[in-house]
Amino acid sequence: MEDRPVPDYMQAIAGARAWQMAPTLWARTGGILWSMAMLNHWRDGEEIVAKCEVGHLAPAPGCSCGVYAWRNVERMFKNGYNPHDHRVISGVVAGAGRVIRGDMGYWVAERVVVLAFFRDPYPSPAEEVLEGSGVYLPTKEEAARVYDVPIVEYEDFEGFCDDYDLVRF
Repeated sequence: MEDRPVPDYMQAIAGARAWQMAPTLWARTGGILWSMAMLNHWRDGEEIVAKCEVGHLAPAPGCSCGVYAWRNVERMFKNGYNPHDHRVISGVVAGAGRVIRGDMGYWVAERVVVLAFFRDPYPSPAEEVLEGSGVYLPTKEEAARVYDVPIVEYEDFEGFCDDYDLVRF
């Protein structure tokens, strides 16, 4: 048996995930980022802390509570969560607290923070909510400003995670 260091899971873990951009002005009041199912919003620039409606600590085995992310970009793409148009954005997240490893290349954490967004080939058009209103739906560039995070290339995921000392889970 070879000697290997024991992983320090007190460190944040690396993840990749995708969100829908807020599709309406009403949705935008909750935050620029929404889960792919549009059920949960991510408050702009804030750490997400999972809570379970059943009342136990999140995440928990046998329950769908918690904040989900893929272990890496390849898993995210393989499972169809990569952007396919300007309404979807993806990025690097860090998970912390209680964590459960899923069997399909994902993890579920108690707390998650956005660290970067990925550059993709789908530029965000300036979509006016109502013609002549001067009010526009959020763009990916706005998301990066609001979260105060960089936009990175997909192929830079591993190096980015190394720079932030994130554990691969």
